[in-house]
Amino acid sequence: MKYDMLSLGPARMDVFVKLPDVDVEEVCSIDRKRCVIELGFGEKIGVRGIDFGIGGNTGNNAVGLTRLGYNVAMSGNMGDSWTDRQALEILKNEGVDTQYINIVPGKSGFGVIINYQEERTILSYYPVAADGFKVGDEVKSEWMYLTTAGEDFEQFYREAVEWAVRNNAKIAFNPGSRQIKLGVEKLLPAYKNAWVLFVNREEAAKLLGLEVTDVKALLVGLQKLGPKIAVITDGPAGTYAYDGQKFWHMPIVEAPVVERTGAGDAFGSGFLGAYMQGKALDECLKWGTVNSASVLGYVGSQAGLLTSDKMQEWLVKVSTVVPVEI
Repeated sequence: MKYDMLSLGPARMDVFVKLPDVDVEEVCSIDRKRCVIELGFGEKIGVRGIDFGIGGNTGNNAVGLTRLGYNVAMSGNMGDSWTDRQALEILKNEGVDTQYINIVPGKSGFGVIINYQEERTILSYYPVAADGFKVGDEVKSEWMYLTTAGEDFEQFYREAVEWAVRNNAKIAFNPGSRQIKLGVEKLLPAYKNAWVLFVNREEAAKLLGLEVTDVKALLVGLQKLGPKIAVITDGPAGTYAYDGQKFWHMPIVEAPVVERTGAGDAFGSGFLGAYMQGKALDECLKWGTVNSASVLGYVGSQAGLLTSDKMQEWLVKVSTVVPVEI
């Protein structure tokens, strides 16, 4: 089989819980960087509503690129619970090839997303990624998407990167919190062989062990790890990218915000959707930004992911918002 993208890692079902809107000072400190949601211990708390949707960086990437017209397969671990089976069916219905997903009996991945004041807090669980990488060399893919995985992920990562190198697959790397915490050295082959690296600003500083906040210094540091293109997302401040020659900044696209889960993944799949077509870096930033803006208008990480036609509509609609060199 030949794919455009092989997206690696688990997927799962998420439940989205919307807390009641109350005076912000009752549940959150004024310092937004130390914002805390306080729920009374032992209390029964009414919520405004719930929604279910598939979650996980891998599935978001796979669905995002499938909607943009790419042939995508997923490989990773999922459990065999009812929620995991539902997530698997959603992926299949989206057109993602799921034959390389490893089902772990007796396990279940699940996420609880608490939505308050249009921001989300995520409780996350994935099955352990103990069984390694399951894709043989008879499978071919132009690209590999490597992202978060369960606790025992190092063997999975090592085998995946070795497969990509053997088969000349370009790696797009979006490390999760476990991978960031582990540091650069143990995962250096992933950074060294990446074509595109996606992290947010805080993750970039932590990964590099720097206290500097200058985004150019962070981009240069990331690119020195090996990727051809370093991309830093920075919330409302927009997104930055560096290809070793030019620094770019893409401001956000103003759009209604319902819930923020999956905005970063949507940026990644939009960016890659353009990059895999050979588009210039500034255009890739714009694709990622409008895909992210669309997802913010829906509950969950996939409802707002754009198709190719919708992507073109958005690009025309926000044609005055453009990346600039910095």
